[in-house]
Amino acid sequence: MTATSRDVDVLIIGAGINGAGLFRDLCEQGLKVAIVDKADFGSGTSAAPSRLIHGGIKYLETGELSLVAQSTLERNLLLRNAPHAVRPLPTVIPIFSWLTGIGAALRTLFGSTTAPRGRGALLIKIGLAMYDFYGARHRVMPRHTLWSKARALTEIPPLTPRIVAAGTYYDATVRHPERLVLELLQDGIRASPQSEAFNYAHLLDSDGGVVRFALPEGGERCFRPRIVVNAAGPWIDRVNAALGAPSRLVGGTKGSHILLDHPDLLRALKGRMIYFEANDGRICLVFDYLGRALVGSTDIRAADPETVRCEDDEIDYFLASLRALLPGLSFGREQIVYAYSGIRPLPTSDGTAPG
Repeated sequence: MTATSRDVDVLIIGAGINGAGLFRDLCEQGLKVAIVDKADFGSGTSAAPSRLIHGGIKYLETGELSLVAQSTLERNLLLRNAPHAVRPLPTVIPIFSWLTGIGAALRTLFGSTTAPRGRGALLIKIGLAMYDFYGARHRVMPRHTLWSKARALTEIPPLTPRIVAAGTYYDATVRHPERLVLELLQDGIRASPQSEAFNYAHLLDSDGGVVRFALPEGGERCFRPRIVVNAAGPWIDRVNAALGAPSRLVGGTKGSHILLDHPDLLRALKGRMIYFEANDGRICLVFDYLGRALVGSTDIRAADPETVRCEDDEIDYFLASLRALLPGLSFGREQIVYAYSGIRPLPTSDGTAPG
């Protein structure tokens, strides 16, 4: 027997950070909204990030300036509005040359999709100045600086002496992204009590304007929305197929991370993140996360968000990258206490740079 459908203004499918943020905004405007997730709230991509609230500094070199402007603004607003969850993160960029990368950066600005390799001091200086400029609205953190090689090695003694300098700037970190998702949902319910959020509901189909979900305890929930928003992240195409609108919008990439029990590394970091270029040109990071060293991330094309995991070759890649960056410290698998992976829901692309 089909359950009675409930009329709502908007039905949001997917209760990650994007869906939850939209839910809150619509509820604040007095709309009747339902948000549904197939698992727990914030348990998909939102539970597997690098724990950063960043302005997208790497997107400067691909010319996505409006994205950087919007991302830095949202970062600054989160620092102001959710200081209990989002905190400033001082960041160091080791620099290995003075002029490398200018040509590659110019090519990407004019449409190249090849990932640049090598970012010299001049390019990083220009990039950090642009990052400061685009992050000026509601600024809450200091501007960038440059360190000499001597200063960098004094501040972080295990750092490789191959560097010529280092850049420093601020981004932000979120310790518990799932908590931020939950708070957005709670804000929405308080603003619009007639709205609702529920999870562990399997999308069945859409017929005659009615969207049906199967509940774990049996039975169905049905909605007749004026608008459906698909905020399912890497599951977007699967949701569209269930809604009767097949698509190929998402070509996700896998981002894996490991957590190390490494007190010597944490002492060297002194609360900073090192945002560094690995030997293959991929940007990696390491910082103190809840008393462990969080190391990430890879960027590998992946199709199935249900089976994604951190593979052995990714772990080897992280450890090799850390050994090259910090030869004054030792790194081994026995230090790993946790590994995880998630899929970035990126638009399909023909580019050679997945992220």
